[in-house]
Formats: sequence, structure tokens, C-alpha cells
Amino acid sequence: MPKLKSNVEFETAFDTYTVGEEIGEGGSGKVFGGFSSDGTAVAVKVLTTDRATTDKRKRFKNEIDFLSKVRHPNIVGATDHGIASHKSIQGPFYVMPRFDGNMREHLESVSDPNIKLEIFCKVLDGVEAVHLQGAFHRDLKPENVLVS
Repeated sequence: MPKLKSNVEFETAFDTYTVGEEIGEGGSGKVFGGFSSDGTAVAVKVLTTDRATTDKRKRFKNEIDFLSKVRHPNIVGATDHGIASHKSIQGPFYVMPRFDGNMREHLESVSDPNIKLEIFCKVLDGVEAVHLQGAFHRDLKPENVLVS
């Protein structure tokens, strides 16, 4: 995970988040790892301005709206959101809890098929909950299933 040259602060109406490393990148932006003002580990997903087409901005807003409302043990929720205006990182963002890794990494260390089946059932429970809300993930893959 690449460290940033210097820490970046994301400020919202209710908290300040300090990130120091990039932990992921996808088609709609980047995810940074850091901490809230009380020391809680967080991940901050940013729709970077270089990727912010009208369609991607709309999807990102829908993602924030959905993750801010949904309450399910197998779905990551957004805990805060705002607009980043740092010189190197600009665009809408949301904050979520930070997880230890993803399903692909985790399953490489698990040999018991019963544990693998249990994990898969939790994924299916989360997917069902999303579908019952009338939403779809659009990029479901082991790297996007977070585990702690």
C-alpha cells in the first residue's frame, strides 16, 4: 500500500479524518486509509475529479445515499461524507469503517471448507439485502468483499 508524501485531512461538518496511505483504486476513484479524530481506523473513498463524469458522479451519490441508509451486518455502511478540497485530492468522498483485508486474501489462508461455506453464505446474505432494497452492486468480486 503506497504511503502518501504527507498526510491529507478530510473535513466534514462533524469530524476530521487524516489519511496517510492509498489502499485501493477502482474505476470511480481511490480509497485511502487513515483515522478519525478519535483514533478510529477508517477508509475514505474519493471520486477523484479526473474520473468524475456526470454518470459517475450520479452513481457515486447513489452509493453514498444507499450506504448511509442501509443497516445490515454484511454490508459496509458510510458513516460520513463530504467534499475533499486538498491540492492533491479533490472530489466527493465518503467514510467507512476500515477492514483488515478482502475475501480473496482471507480465503487463501483458510483450508476448512465449512469456514469457506460460512463466508460465502454471509456474502449471499449481504447481496440479498442489497437486492431487496432494489439496488445492485455492479462490481461484486472477492477483492470487493471486505473482512475483519
